[in-house]
Amino acid sequence: MDFDLYVEGLERSRNGRGPENLIVLPWVGSTNELARSIVTEYDKEAQELHPLLILAFEQTGGRGRRGRSWASPRGKGVYATRVLTVPDPQTLPTLPLLVGVGLCRALAPHLGSPCRLKWPNDLLVETGGQRRKIGGVLIEALIRTDEPSAALIGFGVNHGHEAGDIPENATSLRLQGGVGGIGGKGVTLAELTWDLVGGVENELVHLGDSGYAVAAYRALSVHRPGERLSVAAGEEVVEGTFVGIDDQGGLLLESGGGERRFSAGEIIER
Repeated sequence: MDFDLYVEGLERSRNGRGPENLIVLPWVGSTNELARSIVTEYDKEAQELHPLLILAFEQTGGRGRRGRSWASPRGKGVYATRVLTVPDPQTLPTLPLLVGVGLCRALAPHLGSPCRLKWPNDLLVETGGQRRKIGGVLIEALIRTDEPSAALIGFGVNHGHEAGDIPENATSLRLQGGVGGIGGKGVTLAELTWDLVGGVENELVHLGDSGYAVAAYRALSVHRPGERLSVAAGEEVVEGTFVGIDDQGGLLLESGGGERRFSAGEIIER
């Protein structure tokens, strides 16, 4: 796909979705890194940064969790960062839950198989007894003392990736049969972009509502009680049995005769 056609598609299918301030780039190292530099510059100038969305047609240095690279080839995925001002930092723990829920709900109509959330915020497709990653979230918070904080909500979703573009345990809308073109069935990259942005915006109104966020997240969780999991937290890897998601969004694991709670970490595949 051509970048100019992508921009035209964005303009045509926006329908008022997303924040007013929008940056669309043909390529960037990382949308999150660009967002961070913009927030830093506005802070230096003591200027108010209004809600902002950054979209890239290609990322050359996209990042996932634990510093891993995220495959971001030209014109094949949604690569985005939403810059959000958060008046109360105590509401931030609900943000990853809500973003995951919003993206999963937005993806669902375009998939023939359920979209599910792998803790803490990977987007999976369950099909044929297998779980394959179709997207992910990377949120960075810039905490300011006695001032509103900023959250960089980075997310990427695979749209037109072929099997050779992504790891074996990943998938894309194209591989799931949900990609459309001009005059074709399915969703275009531009349409998917706004569907995902709209899905996130719909959930941001619940920021700080732990009860809502946790209940919505639990309903979409891919993990089932009794499932064996391995969790990497810092340098430690803990193996155990999944118990559930607690009322703060933490993962509960039965391990070594006791129950362990994880507020951060990653479930790793064995």
